[in-house]
Amino acid sequence: MFIKLTTSKKSKFTKVYLVEGYRDKTGKSKQRTIKKYGNLEELEAKDPNILEKLKFEAKNMKKNEVVITHNLLKANSEQETDKNYGYFFLDNIYKSLEIAEFIKKYKFEKNFKYDLDEILRLLTFSRILNPMSKKATVAHQDEYFKEFNVALKSVYKSLSNLSEIKIDLQNHLNKKVSETYGRDTSLVFYDVTNYYFETEIEDDLKKKGPSKEKKSTPIVQMGLLIDSNGLPIAYDLFPGNTHDSSTLIPFIKNMRKQYNFGRVILTADKGLNSGKNLAYLKSKNDGYIVSQKIRGTSKAFMDEVLSDEGYACNPNGTFKIKSFFRERETKDENGEKIILKEKVVCFWSKNFDDREKHKREKLEERITTYLESPSKYKSSNSYGIKKYLKLQNLDKKTGEIKDIEPYIEFDEEKYKRDVSLDGYYTIVTSELDLNNEEVIKKYRGLWKIEESFRVLKTDLEGRPVYVKNQDHIEGHFLVCFIALLISRILEMKLDNKYSIRRIQETLKNATCRKIGNGLYSLNKQNDVFRDIEKLFDVSLNYSKVRIEQLRNWKKELSYNTKKQNTKPDKY
Repeated sequence: MFIKLTTSKKSKFTKVYLVEGYRDKTGKSKQRTIKKYGNLEELEAKDPNILEKLKFEAKNMKKNEVVITHNLLKANSEQETDKNYGYFFLDNIYKSLEIAEFIKKYKFEKNFKYDLDEILRLLTFSRILNPMSKKATVAHQDEYFKEFNVALKSVYKSLSNLSEIKIDLQNHLNKKVSETYGRDTSLVFYDVTNYYFETEIEDDLKKKGPSKEKKSTPIVQMGLLIDSNGLPIAYDLFPGNTHDSSTLIPFIKNMRKQYNFGRVILTADKGLNSGKNLAYLKSKNDGYIVSQKIRGTSKAFMDEVLSDEGYACNPNGTFKIKSFFRERETKDENGEKIILKEKVVCFWSKNFDDREKHKREKLEERITTYLESPSKYKSSNSYGIKKYLKLQNLDKKTGEIKDIEPYIEFDEEKYKRDVSLDGYYTIVTSELDLNNEEVIKKYRGLWKIEESFRVLKTDLEGRPVYVKNQDHIEGHFLVCFIALLISRILEMKLDNKYSIRRIQETLKNATCRKIGNGLYSLNKQNDVFRDIEKLFDVSLNYSKVRIEQLRNWKKELSYNTKKQNTKPDKY
């Protein structure tokens, strides 16, 4: 038997038939239709892999098996729904972190009658595979091969419990990551972002402030610390009106209380390199590598950066680099004076310069427009160029105030100075013995934390935040943190060959469907899934398996179970 597709000029649809070949009495080869399945376009809308499944079934089908194939096309209301088994791998990592054991031993302030570990597993796996609201997550909990039994009321209550264990669980996770996967904290990365809420109501945590997404609703600030492998170490939440630079000292203080770290070198962008922050790190014998803005600094500093003396250039002249040492005075958090001895690495890149010059083309067009038509500038909101332009009403010759005919003063000298700095970048470090290339390499690792925020916000859909109570908010972000950690561990174990987005999509599409008598049809998986299987030393590269084999395959992935590549029988 085989699948036959037909199209006609009158219809835009492709018809799908189950056809059997046979020979008539004269021995001539003929075909007869056994079953009509319908339009291919409609079938694929329900199941993108249906054609491949039907072809496989038809190829291996006997006459009495037509009913099994028919089951593939029943409406969801008439048959089992697709069950995800891709979460098996996530469950393996979850178990390796011994979260269930931690919850079991933790002494909660209040007793509860629900399974907190089961709820956390559901929320974590769903946050990775199919992020949605808590209510929707509970509504779709039957879409996993191992059925969860979680009530929505219990989920909201559990968020308060998760808030309670926030600090201790992070400490536990750090220890398990160090023991199981290795953790290098000699170089760490810290950054801050914020998440907005779908509410106008403020409280002690939800405050209006400068939103990264330009939202006017309340936000919450999150400080995140990751290691050199990109694995999250810790996070903390701050009120939305807290300035980024004001989060670092309290964050590091709390981290020091919880984690037994040695000396660390902290890497951050220029928004966090206040003198107070750097003085604090220095006073604790820690180090730092931070970016340093050039524009707006002292004339002496800008002159040093622009001076050709000391620069080493590459052969084609597209990159040059130099460094110099400096001492500067600042104040610590107590107002005490402290001297910082630093190395400043300066470099110029033609690519960076070209990008800056390209941006200036539009800037210069607007400057010309405003100089010619001051009234347009008066009504504009162009903060990017206001440092170069000043609206005047005073006639310089007569001293007369001219409200009707204002004019614009253009600070051409300042503009030319800024243009001369295009393409330059500076990094400041307390590590005086590092060479220039090492400083740049270590600083460039900061992209890992920027990507982590993107993953949290986009791939894991950590925002907007819909829960409102502070303990529920804390619980929500703990789930997001665990989901990020598990995703990063899997990404690292795959040698960073695939993005978290691809891994997510691959595991989400790893589904099976019951087709009768304990038999399951598996969606065809891609090369990413095959690599994940190799990583965990298992294989399920078949179109159909029995339920017992799926269960055994899951057991093979259990933590502390000896991995054996036992392949299921082929059907």
